[in-house]
Amino acid sequence: MKRFFSLAARTVKWLFFAALAVEVLSFAVITTSNWIIYGSLREGPKAVYDPYTLFLMENGIWPTANCEVVNFHPELSRTIWFFGGSTMRASSAPYEQSIPSLVAKALNGRDKPCAFNCLNFGVNSFNSLLEIKYLQKQFLEYIIKPNLVVFYDGANDANYFAVQKDPYAHEGKERAQGVIESYYKSGIGLLKPVNAAYFASFTRELLQKFLYTATPLDPNSPELAVFVEQAVARYDFAERLSGCYNAKFLLFLQPLYWVETCQDVNTTVAASEQQTILGRKSFPHVRDNFNIVYAALEKALAGKPYFVNLRNALCARTAPAYTADGVHNTDAGREDIVAAMLPHIRDRLPCNVPTVTGDQP
Repeated sequence: MKRFFSLAARTVKWLFFAALAVEVLSFAVITTSNWIIYGSLREGPKAVYDPYTLFLMENGIWPTANCEVVNFHPELSRTIWFFGGSTMRASSAPYEQSIPSLVAKALNGRDKPCAFNCLNFGVNSFNSLLEIKYLQKQFLEYIIKPNLVVFYDGANDANYFAVQKDPYAHEGKERAQGVIESYYKSGIGLLKPVNAAYFASFTRELLQKFLYTATPLDPNSPELAVFVEQAVARYDFAERLSGCYNAKFLLFLQPLYWVETCQDVNTTVAASEQQTILGRKSFPHVRDNFNIVYAALEKALAGKPYFVNLRNALCARTAPAYTADGVHNTDAGREDIVAAMLPHIRDRLPCNVPTVTGDQP
């Protein structure tokens, strides 16, 4: 019996060390890949809790350059709210190079006598589900109401659904769900630190990402159908909610390297991007999975009055437009995206008012 307990103790000890070694190895793989792709050891934003959206960025609303207002003439002022993920926020670049800053620069440089105030409500890792909650929060709490609401989506919706295979997928879903539900559902629910460690495990995260890169999505899965139905319902709701505040609504389906169908990209640019885009050959299912979700959204949204498809908006680029992940953009890429967005923004928000002279009413 003594020998049995000794063997059991050694087995438990080595199982513990094996699990610890796997977790350390997973930590090294995850943090290294984060550094290569995002330039940071951590994926996702440095977040603070928010009762509406679950989390927001710790450093608040990202500033926008080139905004203007017309004193004493509010009828000439136009406000645009921009929502999206990290491609909209662009917090890794100077804020002057974000999409809202470039839109404000273009509009205020030409569309006189109107003045345009563009607000960047982009939050890293947000998809349409969290953006809808953020839109509600801002309509309730933010003092400057919009004339136009812009959503810029596609990448995070495709990514989180492909990873989690859940119509309600979003950043932090499983960790938050685990904390809330496992207290009663899990046998170790009373051991909150152990349970939290399981849901935050690097091994679990690495396995999930491996399955994502190695497993193709089923384009006919019922989960995907429900996801697309829910996403369209969110955008319809965003349009109705904006209309209640006399604001227009636009949804731009963002361009991604993984979903482009153009064949005429500048050869020098194409060669450069082939060298820098990670996982082009190693993870073929990444492109396929993005395409499946993206195409399903594209098809379901086609014909909606608020929908603008930018899938191939960067085909004529003369400089690399994407960073290593094939999702985020270079400064040149954002400039081309803004050029594609501007005609639709001007169409929804024209400056068709008489020229006003003088500074007083």
